[in-house]
Amino acid sequence: MRFKGFDLNLLVALDYLLTEQSVTRAAERLYRNQSTVSAILARLREHFDDDLLVQVGREMVPTARGVELATKVRDLLLRIDATILTASEFDPVASERAVRIFASDYVMIAGLADALRIIQQKAPRLKLTIMQPSQFQRGTESPAALLEKGEIELLVMPQNFMSEAHPRLPLFTETVCGLVSRDNADVGTKVSTADFLQMRHATVGFGPGATPSYEAWFNREFGEDLRHIDIVAGSFTTMPFLLPGTKRIALAHRRLAVAYTKMLPLRIVETEFSIPPLVEAVQWHQYTNTDRALMWVRDQIVDLMSDSAAERQQASIQAEDRQLNEEGEF
Repeated sequence: MRFKGFDLNLLVALDYLLTEQSVTRAAERLYRNQSTVSAILARLREHFDDDLLVQVGREMVPTARGVELATKVRDLLLRIDATILTASEFDPVASERAVRIFASDYVMIAGLADALRIIQQKAPRLKLTIMQPSQFQRGTESPAALLEKGEIELLVMPQNFMSEAHPRLPLFTETVCGLVSRDNADVGTKVSTADFLQMRHATVGFGPGATPSYEAWFNREFGEDLRHIDIVAGSFTTMPFLLPGTKRIALAHRRLAVAYTKMLPLRIVETEFSIPPLVEAVQWHQYTNTDRALMWVRDQIVDLMSDSAAERQQASIQAEDRQLNEEGEF
């Protein structure tokens, strides 16, 4: 299809070429052979009177015009997808829509996994893909950049790391607590700051410049060298396994701590110092506000993971416990 002499079909190829910065990888995504995509690049170069991509050593890098077009073309394709190609109606039972969600292992354990299970009970044909930070080369692209490019559709993470350019809704407020082995008799239900600093520690780290927010806060307040750190885990989910049978203590998100006390011989201890709470949120691209399927999934996640949902769940558990206690009295 041509518009003012330009073949609009070439826009998709241009997007892949500028995104992948490789004829070979663009050809794979377009399901074309390399020679065909090379010919398409030649046509694009002729139309724009610019090389668009140039060989530098073993890599191809975009020219200034290529960089300018990359953002504009991606923006245009996202608009077309959100306003024209997306179905105007949405039936959860029948929809086979695919939704890509970016979330950490912590968020999955903190409630997203349970929420997605309920969502798929309501929409059994829905295809959900969970993309985690470990799938992306650290330091290259932020989650906000992946949202901008349309590579993810929903972003679930702390709101202070989100883009200001796109809408978001808060999910829940998370606090931080201490976590120790259940048989650790050296600490009671609460630990003073002085005793905390004297204990052996397990922490979480993701490499240079990427530490959990509560660890960064602690280091700013107390300094990095005051704790006796025995071991550093590479993820939130591996850290709790380093505590059973030891005298170590670790800081942990409360929802994660609660989940692991049910699986491992661990218990929660309160700290004398108070770490600022973290607000987890869900974010989507501004162009997808009219995407009914995506907004349905978003609303389900908000409803199932919000602070009020957690309060309802806790109230239900307490009511069941009371009923069991009353029945046990007879």
